[in-house]
Amino acid sequence: MWIRTRPRFLVVQPTLSMAQAFSKDRLAPMLRDTPNLKGKVRDPRSRDSGNTTLHKVFPGGHVTIAGANSAAGLASRPVRIVLCDEVDRYPSSAGTEGDPIRLAAKRATTFWNAKVVTVSTPTVKNASRIEAEFVDSDQRDYWVPCPHCDEAQTMRWASVQWQPDRPETAVYVCEHCGVVWSDADRLKSLKRGEWKASAKFNGIAGFRLSGLNSPWIPLTEAVRDFLEAKKLPETLRVWVNTYLGETWEETGEGVADEGIADRREEYAGCPEGVVLITAGVDVQDDRIECEIVGWGRDEESWSLGYQTIYGDPSGPAVWGDLEAYLNTPWLPPVAWSCRSGRLVSTLADIIPTQSIHS
Repeated sequence: MWIRTRPRFLVVQPTLSMAQAFSKDRLAPMLRDTPNLKGKVRDPRSRDSGNTTLHKVFPGGHVTIAGANSAAGLASRPVRIVLCDEVDRYPSSAGTEGDPIRLAAKRATTFWNAKVVTVSTPTVKNASRIEAEFVDSDQRDYWVPCPHCDEAQTMRWASVQWQPDRPETAVYVCEHCGVVWSDADRLKSLKRGEWKASAKFNGIAGFRLSGLNSPWIPLTEAVRDFLEAKKLPETLRVWVNTYLGETWEETGEGVADEGIADRREEYAGCPEGVVLITAGVDVQDDRIECEIVGWGRDEESWSLGYQTIYGDPSGPAVWGDLEAYLNTPWLPPVAWSCRSGRLVSTLADIIPTQSIHS
């Protein structure tokens, strides 16, 4: 028995407004100007056309466009193919429903031949969604053969060379034979390239590609953009993300692990250096989190206590428990000696013993 499933697509953009812009600026012109697609989707102005800005019906299927910030749009209907675009710009949660990619992927769980595609320009290293998705894949790069020695290689920015301040002299140098490629050589090599995976296939195929593999951007233009971008860290970051397709890693002075470890100390209760105690309280839906911090000179601090109080913050019970916790004594009774200018623990440290007895 053969079963044919109708093509149902869900296209997810970072926000609902971007989803509307994608539909109007990208999808609608494609449907209008592509001969094989023209007329497949009815005019949205006709009655019962099934064609709205965010929902396009065609013979045998439909396309739904949603924003990653709208949980309702991600949970509207079952689909077989999910296309998540620019995932590094998605919010951390679609409202209060959780991760937008996982929510969208659930729409395809009922299809045996479902596909979920995530695409994005990367952003910050170790905080990039697409970087994490690529690491979980078989990590495929595009390898092109040298037009002179025929050795395959992935194109890298380090192999691009030019004379100082003359981007028009930009060339690509083979990492194997050292022969210079012209832009025409580069384009010919791209046609003969192939994808190669560097990790074992686990059911997820991942593809990484930089602007060096683009037939629309000459090397001279890429170098010119680089020379302009490198003037400021902000513009260089954009160039690294958008042209090289790489995550941006902030640089700066590091702190040695040993230095931090050497400054640790063991203490019980409230250390002697504490002269001020503060409480930080964080209110959640089902609890209150509270940390007590003791402060000394030069902003030195000690964590004195941490308490999680479970309950409904809209009721009085948890607030009563919090008040009781805040009233916990952390320091013994003290008095301040103006004569010595030091913190003392008993009255006898200020007033002579005979004076007390008298």
